[in-house]
Amino acid sequence: MKVRSAVAVDRIEGKDKRLGILSEAPLVLETPHNLLAGHAVTPKDLLFVRNVHHMPEGLTLNPLPLANWEIELSGLIDHSVLIGGEELSKMEQIEYEMVLQCSGNGRSKFSEAFPIHGTPWGQGGIGNVRFSGVPLSAVLRQHNVTIDREARFLNAQGKDVADDQRSPDFEHSLPLRDVLEKSILALKLNGEPLPAIHGGPVRLVTPGFYGTMHVKWLRRLSFETTESNNFYHATEYRVPREILKPGEQFTFTMENSVPTWKLRLMSFIFNPLPEAPLPAGRHLFSGVAFNDGSVPLETLLVSFDHGHSWNQATLHTSASPYAWHPWTIHAELKRGAYQVWCRAVDALGCSQPLDGSIFWNPNGYEWNGVHRVNITVE
Repeated sequence: MKVRSAVAVDRIEGKDKRLGILSEAPLVLETPHNLLAGHAVTPKDLLFVRNVHHMPEGLTLNPLPLANWEIELSGLIDHSVLIGGEELSKMEQIEYEMVLQCSGNGRSKFSEAFPIHGTPWGQGGIGNVRFSGVPLSAVLRQHNVTIDREARFLNAQGKDVADDQRSPDFEHSLPLRDVLEKSILALKLNGEPLPAIHGGPVRLVTPGFYGTMHVKWLRRLSFETTESNNFYHATEYRVPREILKPGEQFTFTMENSVPTWKLRLMSFIFNPLPEAPLPAGRHLFSGVAFNDGSVPLETLLVSFDHGHSWNQATLHTSASPYAWHPWTIHAELKRGAYQVWCRAVDALGCSQPLDGSIFWNPNGYEWNGVHRVNITVE
């Protein structure tokens, strides 16, 4: 993990100062895996931070007031609606325990194949959290909103502002079917008012999707027939439809690429730590696995010999299909150097690629290669 300084963390009262700083402007903080281990739900002080633009009052773990916060609903609906934050707080809320992961998590792994520009994420842009909020479908019902049959997407825009006038606003589109089924206007994180630094007072949250699609500081929702042509959606947060060779030139269009929407199948080893010296004998290995929640996870495999043989770990149940699933396995190890691999398999037989760089892309998104940890048994 590349750490620049502790200045940014010192400005965020309540954030653990062991988080790695990948960028100060905009603020990007990464969580070492040893801090994630042992927490079924990631505490807010340990949760990674990824900002694209700047929200002047948003660099705090304190919540922003709901009073006077408004969200506009517009586009292909029979009448526009202006929703107040206080109105949302009085409506019935639901809770999702879910993985929150930056779509760039693991970008540095892609760069091993060919250099990629962008935030040099290790693999700490991840956490498992509980978001609570009001289903968007309930808001539509309360305001008697009818959506045009031609609408296919929901465009979401936050209140954050670009650092310079040349940068566009931040906007994403999500499939309307998923939005109406799962999206909430989140008001709480882990049972407490949603911190400003994590998108409060109101954030659009759709479980099973990458973090960039959970638009922070929500201020506008528009129902549309097509995806947004905003730079961050139409060009930046996308991956090619076809397999590319590392370093291959590629110009993004709506036709040849797809947004970084749903989480790829992934797993991590949290214990023991990389490079950890261990005595010979029996040891417990543990970690987590997850996907977008659409298909059950079935198996977690661990290899101690570079994938020549695999051992089935115990995959424990999770609080929801969208949360990470803890796994454990015991192994008797003799003296020597080992590289431990873990690999998740879902109920359809899909598994993580042994070499994640097969999905190399110019933006460095959606890395999901098998996780590897080097250890030494003394």
